[in-house]
Amino acid sequence: MEKQERRPVSLAAAVNGLRLIGAGAVLGLALTVPAAPAQADTPRIPPSPVAEHDASEE
Repeated sequence: MEKQERRPVSLAAAVNGLRLIGAGAVLGLALTVPAAPAQADTPRIPPSPVAEHDASEE
């Protein structure tokens, strides 16, 4: 097999390629890490019924 001739790559093309690889890596990590569950409001305990009492019996 013959060796292929190497073509010079411009710096801008190399940087753009690295950015594309980096963006793919970030997207891959974002898809593999489970999302944190959305924090709902703190559950509130419904007020318990207040027993009625006659205040005149002291």
